[in-house]
Amino acid sequence: MRYWFGGGAADYTITVGDEVTVGTVTGAQSVVVGGQQVTVWSAETGGVAYTDLLDEAGNPVTMVTSADGTGTRGLGQIPPFQAPDEVTDLWASAGGGPRVRLVGVLGSRLQQVGQQAADNAAALAAHAASLNPHSTGLANLSDVSAGALGARVDGTVIGWSGGQFTLLSPSQVAGALLLNPPKVGGAYVGQAATAPDPTQGQSGNPWLRMQMAYSSGDNNPDTLQFFSTTSGGAAVKTFWANGNGEVRGAPSTNNRIGGRFFEFYENQGGPSTGRFFELSTNPSVTANREPLLGAYGTAHSTQPGWIVATRVLAGLLGVRAGGSYNSLTAINWRGQRATTGAPTSGTWTTGDVVLDSAGAVYLCTAGGTPGTWTTGSAGGSAAPTSFVNLTAGTNMALGTKAAASRLDRGGDNGRLRGTLTATGAVSSGAVVAVIPTTAHRPLAAVTTIARYTGGGTQLQIATNGEITLGNSLTSGQSVWLDSITWDMTA
Repeated sequence: MRYWFGGGAADYTITVGDEVTVGTVTGAQSVVVGGQQVTVWSAETGGVAYTDLLDEAGNPVTMVTSADGTGTRGLGQIPPFQAPDEVTDLWASAGGGPRVRLVGVLGSRLQQVGQQAADNAAALAAHAASLNPHSTGLANLSDVSAGALGARVDGTVIGWSGGQFTLLSPSQVAGALLLNPPKVGGAYVGQAATAPDPTQGQSGNPWLRMQMAYSSGDNNPDTLQFFSTTSGGAAVKTFWANGNGEVRGAPSTNNRIGGRFFEFYENQGGPSTGRFFELSTNPSVTANREPLLGAYGTAHSTQPGWIVATRVLAGLLGVRAGGSYNSLTAINWRGQRATTGAPTSGTWTTGDVVLDSAGAVYLCTAGGTPGTWTTGSAGGSAAPTSFVNLTAGTNMALGTKAAASRLDRGGDNGRLRGTLTATGAVSSGAVVAVIPTTAHRPLAAVTTIARYTGGGTQLQIATNGEITLGNSLTSGQSVWLDSITWDMTA
């Protein structure tokens, strides 16, 4: 597959011009030149020249020529071309000058790979979701002899015999225990479980009883185990009683609930009118049981759906909504933001606390929209203020990422961000934008360097918020303000 190169915003042939001084900075002008023959190579130095190229019309070429300004392309722009198969990056030299790296446009290949991955994932998911995607029966297994379908007898079970799994009668299974064993072709000789006598009450013989010697180190085998088999064939233990008969449980997957306890069925007279779940003490006298944690039914007359704990923190009251503890002021944990920094929108209340995406804690010290926030991550310094859009100057407009200002570090620093774009001719020294928020304006004039479409230029911010450039602009040229900061001291 051939990949496209050239035709981008940075793909121009440029040479070094005269030395210039802007303010206190001295450098060389960048001059866009057209009509330059561009050759491409496999390495920055040495390497192999790529001559198997295709121009944007699909014609074979050995090199490309930058635009001379007479056509639809801007002066000096390298036109789109395709490199040899599977070449994703290369080194370009204009007029025999130094080589620079060009990276291919990979969008179509990424889309193709993404679609293939999605198709594979869908096919795999459908396969995994099927209970038996290969329609495998016991008789298909190499170590199972189940006989012909019509010859199988009801009540037989699969067991190991004679070096393979085969159908066995319950009487052939060692230790088989059957409740009311079926009679098919005669009576089975198995160990039948006798139902308990209900007249004996709670002191009668149970349906099932297992008793082992107590293990202080819990080293006995489990008395009971239930497993769930995942779609990948892994066995997950979901319910068990350890060697001391103590119940344990776990979910079968990472997104399921390991245990549920429901109130009474609605279609049988529910929901519950009293406690339907309880953790309690276990005294020798049943009447002296103390509920420690109880769940009340949603039909309870005074506590519908309540979860009630009688002892919290060794007898001390827990945190109450709107309350306090040991003379501390209550706070409201609101949750975690998807981005870093303090909230910049929404209405908040004093005492609200949020985590940002990086784990920093922010406290609202004055409610409002968006309120005033501090963070403990910087020793309690105030969080950054919200960005406020600049007011564009004559023949200027805010870019897609709107040019704006804010204060950082509790007001110690001012900051700009975003883009300004000329909609017409703008002369050197003209006001391109104004910081409308007085608190964001510097206390002393700021002089720095900004990046614009033509290269670098001097940028000045006056104490009245006016922003000027040392270069003129033509329609369509942009100025990037990201990372421009200043000290707010005079």
